Amino acid sequence: MKIRWNYIRFYEKVIFWVGEKLTRNQFILLSAVFVGLSAGIAAIALKTAVHYVRQLILLLSAYDWQNLAYLLGPLVGILCTVAYIRYSLKGDFERGVGSVLYAIKKKYSLISPHRMYSHLISSSITVGLGGSAGLESPIVVTGAAIGSNYGRVYRLIHRERTLMLACGAAAGIAAVFNAPIAGVIFALEAIMTEATISAFIPIIISSVSGALVSMIVLNEEILLSYKEALIFDYHNVPLYILFSLFAGWASVNYGRMAWHIEKFHQRSRYNAWWKAVRGGLVVALLIFMFPTLFGEGYESIKDLMHGRADAIYESSVFAQFIQEEWMVLLFIGFTGFIKVVATSFTLSSGGNGGNFAPSLFVGSYMGFFFSRAVNMTGITHLNESNFVIVGMAGLLSGIMYTPLTAIFLIAELTGGYDLMIPIMLVSAVSFAIARSFEKYPVDKRGLMERLAKEEAE
Repeated sequence: MKIRWNYIRFYEKVIFWVGEKLTRNQFILLSAVFVGLSAGIAAIALKTAVHYVRQLILLLSAYDWQNLAYLLGPLVGILCTVAYIRYSLKGDFERGVGSVLYAIKKKYSLISPHRMYSHLISSSITVGLGGSAGLESPIVVTGAAIGSNYGRVYRLIHRERTLMLACGAAAGIAAVFNAPIAGVIFALEAIMTEATISAFIPIIISSVSGALVSMIVLNEEILLSYKEALIFDYHNVPLYILFSLFAGWASVNYGRMAWHIEKFHQRSRYNAWWKAVRGGLVVALLIFMFPTLFGEGYESIKDLMHGRADAIYESSVFAQFIQEEWMVLLFIGFTGFIKVVATSFTLSSGGNGGNFAPSLFVGSYMGFFFSRAVNMTGITHLNESNFVIVGMAGLLSGIMYTPLTAIFLIAELTGGYDLMIPIMLVSAVSFAIARSFEKYPVDKRGLMERLAKEEAE
């Protein structure tokens, strides 16, 4: 332990010495590299850990233990997360991007040092053992905490510390998707909404650093990607417009259901342990019936992208009853619809994660549902993979209120911009519909209530 502390002190002295030799702008750019690499490594560690836990669960299926893992995993994961927060962190824990925005608005961009690792530990436990949530929000908080504490240690002023916070968030998103452009846009769209031109270059450098380390170290199979050729047929624009309305409705439904479940748990008189047990059992039951709700669910998104719809229900208890094509359609549609319930119970009962990955999950399922339903009518034939991809952009835009991030993230994930027109169309319309019904996304409603309460006091 003493050797490790001496190494950290030596590292700090080196950076202080380098900072004295450089101009302020040069030091900020170098700091963006350090923060980006650190956040990228943190994202890689989290994604890799959760991936191999998932592989272990799949391995258990060879011994007929998979259903048992589905039943016990989420419950154990949520209980362990609650125990970790309660005893190791003494209850000092805030979940979601809203906590980062609160730190910027109320705490001079200062984030507790333990958040550089506590979100990695808690989310890996929750999602790794089956909690139906995403890892992107914990990665954003972790990257932001790295940037914030880097700024605190090296005595950066408030504006520079906020910039490092945004750099860490950008690098985390860039690393987890290998999408540097999306990382930059997310930081500017969701974190630094009033950024100046001078902030662009450090955020770009940090995002590229995170994506580069991900590209070098992270196994590509772990990432969500689709590199097959995409073809956009302009004759289908009316159907894309119709689907954008459907995506907007689905986004509003997701946000409202998630918020109602969150408030339901807040009003509950049960203690944290009973909330965790109740939520864990609900999630376990849902995963037992709909196995693709397990964890992030990116594997099933890849199945839909490649036209393997049968993989969605083959391990379900309902598989023996699904004989007709319309049954497949209903099963996949209901699985996408019920995802918000599984995610909301995972998070509100004590687990840690976010709504970023679930929004991609729901979008892909809604895109498949819509295109398969149209194809079954025989009116025309739609490329179902295209609608899976466009659906992800639409729901991400409508649930997270980040339309630009949705557009460029999905474009980067697909390895090209052939579907840019329908992606932009569906993202914009879905966002406009969601925003017209709800002023704030579900991840920020708690923050706005907290700020309003503090102002009232």
